[in-house]
Amino acid sequence: MTNVLIIEDDPMVAMLNQQFIEKIADVHIVGNVRNIPDARELLAEESVDLLLLDVYLPGMTGIEFLAELHDKKINVAVILITAANDVSTVKEAIYYGVVDYLIKPFTFERFKLAFEKFEKLTDVTQELQSTDQSQLDKYFNSGTIPTAPVSSGKVEDLPKGLSKLTLKKVYRQIQKIKGSFSTEQLAGEIGLSRISTKKYLLFLVDIQILHEEMEYLEIGRPLTLYSLRETHQNEIEKYLKN
Repeated sequence: MTNVLIIEDDPMVAMLNQQFIEKIADVHIVGNVRNIPDARELLAEESVDLLLLDVYLPGMTGIEFLAELHDKKINVAVILITAANDVSTVKEAIYYGVVDYLIKPFTFERFKLAFEKFEKLTDVTQELQSTDQSQLDKYFNSGTIPTAPVSSGKVEDLPKGLSKLTLKKVYRQIQKIKGSFSTEQLAGEIGLSRISTKKYLLFLVDIQILHEEMEYLEIGRPLTLYSLRETHQNEIEKYLKN
């Protein structure tokens, strides 16, 4: 499991970052803090694999914190998430070896690419005892590596961990719902755990059966709502055939 520390002074953005990363990975959020002193304390007490770091922070910038980590030889991967779009900040971020640089506002798809880049880096530098050029190219030249072929639509093309029978149950229940719905709502109606339900919802989003949007509440974290798209409905049927 990946241990993640979020350093972001805007509470709404911080919760959105947390929701994004929890949506795509099995992670442990070590902390979600608003300033560098709190981040230092957590880094001293906890094992952290990845920082989601803002630049404009009170008292000390994210770039200054990167310099501090560099000087102290603290080895932790960093994805910079910031409104800073000046070239000098980008150059400094590259110098200190950030995994990726995201300029606010960004899409979930772009965030997902950044995390996948971190995962490739982890594969190359931690999980393997030795490496070779092809393994290194997965990280350093990922843009030139051919992508996986598009699904042929066969039942066996369902992602690992998903079953055709459960997918059919999930989809048929969605068809009965009028308007938007949340993961919790659907999970309760079909008697499935929230985590399992979410996996099927993400798959349906990926194949463009569902549309997802964020609803920002006055209190608490943003709520993800799903709704059936008017188009692409035939796409699901080839996964549900006997």
